[in-house]
Amino acid sequence: FCVHCPGLDFSRIGPKIVATDADLVLLRVPLDPNGRSISGWNWDHFVYRPRAQWLDLVPTPPHLGALDAAATALISRDDGAWFAVAALGVRPPLYNDRKLISWELDLLLYRSSSGSEGWISKRLSLKEFKRDKLIPLPRAVDRLYHETAKTITIGGAHGTVAWVDLWRGIFFCDVLRQCPQLQDVPLPEPARANWDRLLKNGNPGYLRDVTVSRNKDSIKYVELEWLEVLLPEEPNATPFSYADWVRNSSRKPQLKRDGWKSTTWNMAIPVGSSKGWRCDCVVDVKDINLEAGDPCLSDLMAMLSSKTTGTWKELPLGYPILSMDDDVIYLISQTRPRNMDKLAMMFAVDVRKATLRGLAELDVQKTTMNFCASEICRVPEQY
Repeated sequence: FCVHCPGLDFSRIGPKIVATDADLVLLRVPLDPNGRSISGWNWDHFVYRPRAQWLDLVPTPPHLGALDAAATALISRDDGAWFAVAALGVRPPLYNDRKLISWELDLLLYRSSSGSEGWISKRLSLKEFKRDKLIPLPRAVDRLYHETAKTITIGGAHGTVAWVDLWRGIFFCDVLRQCPQLQDVPLPEPARANWDRLLKNGNPGYLRDVTVSRNKDSIKYVELEWLEVLLPEEPNATPFSYADWVRNSSRKPQLKRDGWKSTTWNMAIPVGSSKGWRCDCVVDVKDINLEAGDPCLSDLMAMLSSKTTGTWKELPLGYPILSMDDDVIYLISQTRPRNMDKLAMMFAVDVRKATLRGLAELDVQKTTMNFCASEICRVPEQY
């Protein structure tokens, strides 16, 4: 899906798809794409309706400017007859004598059916800190209780939205209720190999993803785990002197990447508690079926032989993307072999059948590559 604005030059910054739901798309368009300053006040927001081929201008939230794309949901109602936009903002927490009392958040809500009302704001409070008990952070780690990485529209009678923090948990909220409340559901414990890596890597999306099934009856979660082996010491590793021993003792052990493993979980909707997570599939790259004569394998080997000397198991993979429909996860690999062109690929792996379903080479000319699961792809077939 691509946004095209004829007659406008977006050489510096272009339109952005903020959210989708059913056959509606929420867009963010810069008012002055080539201006010196691109701040929150330089954007317009539109909802695109494919049926009517029409753009609805969404008023700018007061005192906010641009919506945070990661924390904004679009909710289609009555088969697209009207829509709601919901955004979650974090406020400073409340303390009593240096003791944390509650985390405070703002729910911003706009209904197209009540245009004269405009945006409304509702204060949400979280007083039970489940994540600190189930998935505590080390004291040295300075991180907010919740940092939204992506937002998922579940829908239903009360417009349920899931704000996903890929570090520790999900906020569920029925945003169309008169008095909405947050339901905090921690994620499963991190895989052992990721205990330290998750805290050091600034983007947990490199290892994790959360999505909703196509029929909105379950939440799906995947975690990627890199496997490593300790390289054997050199034959002449015995130090010749005390000074050599001191120098060698300060060296870190050499590790070599030895493949990866993915674990998928699911939880039924409506969500009960964090105990509702069920481990679904665990697959190791060494168990993935790559039979001779498989066209996927032939394409893969041809691509690797012309671009890199690595093997399938050694390829650097990350940014897992869960399919909404089946047991497929999509994995992205970006490499720059010595004296060769940069290579970027996407792999589709069926984790239940442990088979490679397909692969595609990506355009490395793009500065950033962001991918997500969406049901908007059904629209061109209908209109």
